[in-house]
Amino acid sequence: MSNASIAHELAKVRNKWESITTFKWDMAIWVCDYHDLEILDKFMDIEASPIGVFKDIFFRFQSVFTTDDVFEEHLWTEFLSWFNTTDDKQYDLIHAYKKDGFLSEDYEVNRTLPPTFKSVVAELKRLKDLLPFKEENFILYFAPGMHETGLEAWLSMQLKDVLPNDFRLAAIDIDVKRKLSKLKKHKTARVVEIKPNLDMANAMRNEMNKDSDSVKPHAPSTKFQKQVRKVMDATVDDGLDVEKEANLLLKYGCQLKKLTTKATAHLICAIAFFNIKDKDPAFENADKAIDMAEPEIKQSDEAYPIWRSALMIKASLYLVDKKTRPEAIKCYEKLVAETANQGDVFYTMEGYRMLALVNYQSKNLEAAWEHVIFSLQAGTNLPLDVKRASTYLFTASLAKQICNDASKYRKLEPMLVQQFEKEIGADWDNLLQGTEYLNLKYVNRKKPLKV
Repeated sequence: MSNASIAHELAKVRNKWESITTFKWDMAIWVCDYHDLEILDKFMDIEASPIGVFKDIFFRFQSVFTTDDVFEEHLWTEFLSWFNTTDDKQYDLIHAYKKDGFLSEDYEVNRTLPPTFKSVVAELKRLKDLLPFKEENFILYFAPGMHETGLEAWLSMQLKDVLPNDFRLAAIDIDVKRKLSKLKKHKTARVVEIKPNLDMANAMRNEMNKDSDSVKPHAPSTKFQKQVRKVMDATVDDGLDVEKEANLLLKYGCQLKKLTTKATAHLICAIAFFNIKDKDPAFENADKAIDMAEPEIKQSDEAYPIWRSALMIKASLYLVDKKTRPEAIKCYEKLVAETANQGDVFYTMEGYRMLALVNYQSKNLEAAWEHVIFSLQAGTNLPLDVKRASTYLFTASLAKQICNDASKYRKLEPMLVQQFEKEIGADWDNLLQGTEYLNLKYVNRKKPLKV
């Protein structure tokens, strides 16, 4: 049994980074598995804040690469946003420098420069020369995202032409689908690859088991919680039988003699069978979870979330086959009706978003447009930070796509832009960049639709 913990894995990440701080390099690339991505990104994020532990100064860029010019423009816009006035100063590095007396209070970035990465580097270099950190390096970290082909070539060019001696680049590359592997052989820059040997799957499992065992390790509820995790583990572990583990979970759910626990067991089983693409038991368990939870929605606060999740699983199962899209639409219509009754704004937005998407896939643009507007309207009730980091952006991107594809709605695009500026900020276009590729791939659009 592995004794991995999140704290231990983070310490391993820090030790790996420390191992490359003793020599000169121009770019560092973390090479990792998918399940290690989050902790590596979080480590880099922490180092880009005032609570980082290394002496080098990290900066995080989240812009998504599409083309060279657009990417550089977005990097410049993102860079300028670091200097906007904000009420939350906890992770504001520039504010921290001013507060600690490293920068004068009247320091301002030069916003008149052209929107290029060269301008970003020039301004960061000017900032560095003002700070009393002469031995430290500036680490420019490009966070992982839906990057299109071309990022590797762009990074190679920056390593060749742009960087001062005390600037370094960093990124993360997924081992099974490398996108930055050629950089290791860069002709003029020294690129190091860091391959951490992490055990995040067991670390997360141990963390959850620790929470369960700290109460009553042999209690039926604890056995139920552990079995939930075992069922989900079985979907990715060939050594476990999903059907066997699912039946055991259903048994534990019945032993607790709580309707919501029985329904939850069926919901988890539905998700597990959905993940392994076993449609019939997935449908069966989703239906049982719905049937058990639906009558209890008005009496129990626990029933509604179970019903909602099971209904969304059922809708997703219908979406697998184009012929059953009408049944998926019925599920989402039922969903938005109940979410409205519950005052569940986020899932009202999600339900209408999926209705818009399914109708778009079916080339029913009038219904798609109607539902995407309902989704945007529901999203206006969400806090700004939620809208900027949620599927509201996918709704916005789909609305813009419908405007682009349909002459009937094209004239309404200025209205959309006004709403985006109001609801998610002046950098709305930058935020939507990360959704465009995924949306186009997901709707499988081969050519513009005509209306």
